[in-house]
Amino acid sequence: MKKYLSYLFTISILLLTAVTPVSAVDGGCDCGFSPIVYVGPLGCARIVRDAGTDNEQQLWPIDSDFLMENLKSELPALKKGILTFNSDLIGHTLARFVNDCMSDLTLDEDGRSKANVTTPSINSPHGAKHGPDDNYYFNYDFRLDPYEHAERLHGFIDKVKQLTGHDSVKLMCSSMGGVVMSAYLDEYGYEGIDAIVCRCSPLKGTAVAGEGYCGKVELNGKAVTRYAEDGIPYLEKDPKNDDIREALLYALLDTLKATGVIDGICALGEGLIKRAGHIVFNEALIPIFRTFPGIWSFVPEEYFEEAVEFMGLKESGTLYDKVMKYRTAMANIETNLKAAQSNGTRIALIVGYNVQRTPLVTLWKSTSDGTVDTKYASLGATCGDVKKKLSRDYLKNLENKEYLSPDKMIDASTCAFPDYTWFIKDWLHCNGNSGIDSLVKHTMADEEPVNIHTYKEYPQFMEADENADTIYPATGGYSEFHRLISHPSFLNFTRFFYSIFKRIFFFI
Repeated sequence: MKKYLSYLFTISILLLTAVTPVSAVDGGCDCGFSPIVYVGPLGCARIVRDAGTDNEQQLWPIDSDFLMENLKSELPALKKGILTFNSDLIGHTLARFVNDCMSDLTLDEDGRSKANVTTPSINSPHGAKHGPDDNYYFNYDFRLDPYEHAERLHGFIDKVKQLTGHDSVKLMCSSMGGVVMSAYLDEYGYEGIDAIVCRCSPLKGTAVAGEGYCGKVELNGKAVTRYAEDGIPYLEKDPKNDDIREALLYALLDTLKATGVIDGICALGEGLIKRAGHIVFNEALIPIFRTFPGIWSFVPEEYFEEAVEFMGLKESGTLYDKVMKYRTAMANIETNLKAAQSNGTRIALIVGYNVQRTPLVTLWKSTSDGTVDTKYASLGATCGDVKKKLSRDYLKNLENKEYLSPDKMIDASTCAFPDYTWFIKDWLHCNGNSGIDSLVKHTMADEEPVNIHTYKEYPQFMEADENADTIYPATGGYSEFHRLISHPSFLNFTRFFYSIFKRIFFFI
């Protein structure tokens, strides 16, 4: 009998253990490292139509098969429009294609999603494991009001504290994650936040959204070429053949640009884009994107009034109120971050520069990480145009050169946090880089606040290497010859060769 009672007691203990949240830490945690909450970028959660049914379809990120299926049905009309230079046919065809792929993402006039369009991948924190190499990933539906995400993040943080036994957390924000963080600070403050680190976050917006929401479109041959060239080092890696393939692709692009082929194609295409684009905007892009408070949060203040008029946003109602509310968070972000820093929260902004931005907007000369303008992500850096130094007059009148980049492209003295803002040259938006990951770890260490002077290997200005694997302190040189000497490769040899070739034969 005792033997059976012993078995029964053991089983009872096991059952009790199974239903008890062993991940929760009682009495607090004394590990010395508060947990990291990683607020993900745009697209961090899947958006699905008719989830769990036979008709389930992933709408975002757009499923490639779904995309191609819709495109296939439109190809005959699109081909006819291009061959006959019929911009109306091209416009209506493209608008129909965009609607087929994206119209179900449209929100209602209250900024709410359709009932059958959901985000089944939205997560909750679990487990007690935390440390420099671990984080609690927070994702969200990018279309919705950032303040809705902030409310959920508030509960998410409370749960993480519960699970780990800590009374504070660190926030690591990538891209749109900085928007969510801005709304959180504005709504809930900074208590219980040990550190805030933003990587390429549009804290003051991005010109892509501003110009897109104002219908300002331009197809520039130089911008198209450089945009493609800047993306070459980030192609899929093949250790044996990648360098040669990248060099050949670079040579092809530069030859087409130097001989005027790309400019000719762009000149022809821009005419079609302007005529067809009006139709696409009115029949597809405006009806869909006008309803996204999340994307409205990317529109810089100087574009906002024009964007409201162009997008036809009704200046009343719930949707408008949601859009307007985030303007407050954007306006207050510097003040809120400075208040947090004064309270002991560590602040670090890591931004990219010298990458050609999206070539379909009129402000293509703005230096960026390819998506977010450097001036917006850094909260106020003074920047030269992409690939260009600051003007001679500016440099001549600049008295304090302590925050001037070695290549004279960036003056960080005008930033909101000049001692806590790092600039990575040639870093493509949100691209993985072990060196940047290491920098982030240093800024989040539970030590004295880290700034641009703390570590010699992490000064204010750095460069991403050709393979996007690491970063190193920036130098003053920027010529193709300097690039070749610093990082010998077939790609860099091709860049150097073509820089000489163009000067001799094309005088450019």
